[in-house]
Amino acid sequence: MLPARLHASTRRGEPLTTVHVTGEVRVPLALYAVDERRGDVDLVLSRTEAHRLFTQLAEALGLVHSVPAPRGLEAVR
Repeated sequence: MLPARLHASTRRGEPLTTVHVTGEVRVPLALYAVDERRGDVDLVLSRTEAHRLFTQLAEALGLVHSVPAPRGLEAVR
């Protein structure tokens, strides 16, 4: 028998938390198999990982557009 495929949603009413000293970010998640709740888990990210995930999600949602690196001054002439 194959293990059930789980998906996650944020736990309602539970805000994410941060540890300012380490930069750790914890996102409370609920795990589901189809529509049956199977448990709770925290997604734990470093500050760098959280920033990267936020940027990728914002881009995927069309909230932010990637900007190409500026050209060198010699290319402006």
